[in-house]
Amino acid sequence: MRRLLRRLASSLNSSGPARRLRWTCWETPHRPPARTPFLTPPRRHALCLSGPVPRLPQPVPLLLACLLTTALGCGAGESQFPANRVYLKKQELAAQLELSEQQRQDIVSVLEFLFGTPDAPRVPDLPAVDVRHVLPLEPLQVAAGPVSSDQLGRPQGLYRKHCAHCHGLSGDGAGPTAWFLEPYPRDFRRGIFKYKSTPGPLAPPTHDDLTRHIRSGNPGSPMPAFNLLPDEELEAVAVYVKYLAIRGEVERELIFESVDQLDEYDRLVDCSLQDDDPEEFAEQLAPVQATLSGIVRRWRDAPQQMTQVPPPSAGWNSADSIRRGQQLFAGNVANCVKCHGPTGRGDGQNVDYDDWSREIVDPQNPSAIAPFLAAGALPPSPSQPRNLQDGIYRGGSRPEDLYRRILDGIAGTPMPAVALQPPDAKPGDQRLTPDDVWHLVAYVFSLADSQDASLAPTPETPPASGTVTGRRDRSVHFSRLNIRSRAVASSKESAINSSILD
Repeated sequence: MRRLLRRLASSLNSSGPARRLRWTCWETPHRPPARTPFLTPPRRHALCLSGPVPRLPQPVPLLLACLLTTALGCGAGESQFPANRVYLKKQELAAQLELSEQQRQDIVSVLEFLFGTPDAPRVPDLPAVDVRHVLPLEPLQVAAGPVSSDQLGRPQGLYRKHCAHCHGLSGDGAGPTAWFLEPYPRDFRRGIFKYKSTPGPLAPPTHDDLTRHIRSGNPGSPMPAFNLLPDEELEAVAVYVKYLAIRGEVERELIFESVDQLDEYDRLVDCSLQDDDPEEFAEQLAPVQATLSGIVRRWRDAPQQMTQVPPPSAGWNSADSIRRGQQLFAGNVANCVKCHGPTGRGDGQNVDYDDWSREIVDPQNPSAIAPFLAAGALPPSPSQPRNLQDGIYRGGSRPEDLYRRILDGIAGTPMPAVALQPPDAKPGDQRLTPDDVWHLVAYVFSLADSQDASLAPTPETPPASGTVTGRRDRSVHFSRLNIRSRAVASSKESAINSSILD
């Protein structure tokens, strides 16, 4: 495949009149094949176009489409989840040992016994908790499997149709298109979700959090809105995301326990005993079921953990409130300027990684990342604080959404929770009050409003003919594709400009 793509790239570069056009063939790491989940992953090849797009002979686009479909695949018919080889490598390096092939296969077998396969998911039966309260089987089956429809025309395989190309078959955030995206798609397997109504990294999102996020998308990121999907399809996708998250959390626990507890010839669970010695099998499986029960309970109880948003005081977004919010923004308690900068443009001096990247990044030893990249990890990318002047708020743009982002922080990221005063705080307590949080919300909203006003045309300076007025432009840089797109819009007009940087 590599040789064929390079020959095609060479012919495209050498034929026709001279142009600022380059076709490049490169190699990208890909997930291991389904039937050998712990073997070294193959390399996958693709073509990248940079420069002005030429008019190609008609057969060429068809050939490219066929080649890229062959190279990238569509995820249909895969019968086994790829293993979490990156986390396994992390634990093996920390313990300075390697699991045997049998011990690795035991992890795969236990997960399949509990959760089934991508084409035939299973809801585990547990003695201590009703898993179907969290993972109802019918919507789970609608979202699972290859893309198809039943005899009544109802869609099947919703996750693979809408999500797997970015988030991956196992929810690892490393689907075929993930390498090109900034930020990377979310890896569900840690059970940590950024935008939710529950506090802290350990509290899962509610089911409503997931459906709302899927419906609305993630503004300013590659995550699109799926607001045209029927409610029952949104529900099915949300259930499947929970399924992948719970399965991924269990997998991480099994990997950790196997590396930490097992000697060279120990077995985690011998699934062949299910028929040969059911009592011994049940005894071996009991600790795994206890771990799974604890994870399911957290998801079940998430609605009871929601952060309650107090109603704002009258005039919470007044000029006085905004001034107070500005003081807090720059003060030592909230200290928002550390990352977001003095004017909220996201240009603070703090460079950091999210929890997904921190797991494999050692700032003191950059070369230490090599074994994780070889195991299939995506190259880490530093977290980018939001430019609040853009007025694009990931996770929701309602006042209560920003209140929760400020109060609880953003799970899995460098964005911390603020220190809030308890009800019995003593005089002089420097921590924030709920009113202070509302002042910060008002100030954050004002940053976008002031940017709008500064870019609006004045009557003395009419806009040039053909321009769009009344709204500031938005700029998005797709760094891995070397493309920058800018858009500007008003209530009557809109324009988009995309530049390929060469």
